[in-house]
Amino acid sequence: MAKSPAEQFREIAVELAIYSESLKAGRLELATLRSSVEKLEDRVSAVTTELAVLRQRLDEQQKHTEKWDTRLWGLVAILVGALLSLAAGLIVALVRK
Repeated sequence: MAKSPAEQFREIAVELAIYSESLKAGRLELATLRSSVEKLEDRVSAVTTELAVLRQRLDEQQKHTEKWDTRLWGLVAILVGALLSLAAGLIVALVRK
């Protein structure tokens, strides 16, 4: 049996109300997600900045370590040379006696 126009109108109105509520809920969820995304973007930005600072400090520490490593090997070379010179001097002194 065919529905009257009033019944069809009521059904359409009910469906429209359901869709409107669903749309409201979707919009609220979207707003919540946008807020979460903004917070995450802020955190990512802060972490990225901190990472850049840490990388810079690491580079500076590596340069400092390389500088002291070079100085240490220079000192080792000087000490080895001094020991060899001392040993040669002692050998010459012992041979002359």
